[in-house]
Amino acid sequence: MKLAAAGGVLAAALALLISLYVGARQRGLEAYCRNNLRHLGDLARRNWELVDSQRTGRDFWQAVREAQYRDVRGKWQPITPDPFVCPVHGTTASKVDDPKTIDYRGPIKVRERLKETPRTEPLGADRPGNHASGGFVLRMDTSVDDYPRLVERAQDGDALWAAAAAALKD
Repeated sequence: MKLAAAGGVLAAALALLISLYVGARQRGLEAYCRNNLRHLGDLARRNWELVDSQRTGRDFWQAVREAQYRDVRGKWQPITPDPFVCPVHGTTASKVDDPKTIDYRGPIKVRERLKETPRTEPLGADRPGNHASGGFVLRMDTSVDDYPRLVERAQDGDALWAAAAAALKD
């Protein structure tokens, strides 16, 4: 009887540990994804003048990837870890020449100059399906004094997720 009770307590403790591990792992992957979007925003800001404003959606991020990681001879520099892949989605095999392997949506309209991009306009977001519900939305703010959160969490049905869907394309 005591052995059965001890086995039950051990099983409950093991189940609790597994549950905590899975939750912590998921939060870690989501933090990684949020940091990827922040990094992409920084790359876009640094390379804005080199990106063709006609390239939109995932092709915009491809242009950013080319500007940042391809040298003047056309040779690719190592991209490790790859910020263009969502770690939560976790199934995309990155191919540097293929914009379809980018897990984030880009802007429908790219402004000629960075300062023309309104602070409330999304610059990028997770593609639908990257996360179980919703995902992260990247906003670009060019002011130095007032720097809001660059990446925000949005759920399916939220106004922010709808705004991202209206302003971004795959």
